[in-house]
Amino acid sequence: MKYVIDSNIWIYAAAGNDIAINALNDIVKAELKAYSALTRLEIFRYKNLSSDEECKLKSLFDCFEELEISSDIIDTAIEIRKLHNIKIPDAIIAATAINYRAALITRNVADFKNITHLNLLDPFFEK
Repeated sequence: MKYVIDSNIWIYAAAGNDIAINALNDIVKAELKAYSALTRLEIFRYKNLSSDEECKLKSLFDCFEELEISSDIIDTAIEIRKLHNIKIPDAIIAATAINYRAALITRNVADFKNITHLNLLDPFFEK
């Protein structure tokens, strides 16, 4: 299985949330476990990020692959934005998952739920 991790999962994990940490640990052996380069920007731009949280996040990020924002991803994000009222960063994250044929792991399922061809996984949702 292939996975792209949304920013909110990283933030929960850095804060010590067991569900987010377990979600990341569960996919360590996946075929593709990655995040968009945009996700790194979104997370490390926060001024309120403690040095401890930043250290934890950097260690976590080292276990995952960073996916560049290619022109194909931008093209897909443009199409998503034409069809859905979604923020540009979310369109890029969704497009990244779609282009890599990966499931998007996120807590914010509502932000992405109507996007065609996007497989969403919410580790906080109990089945």
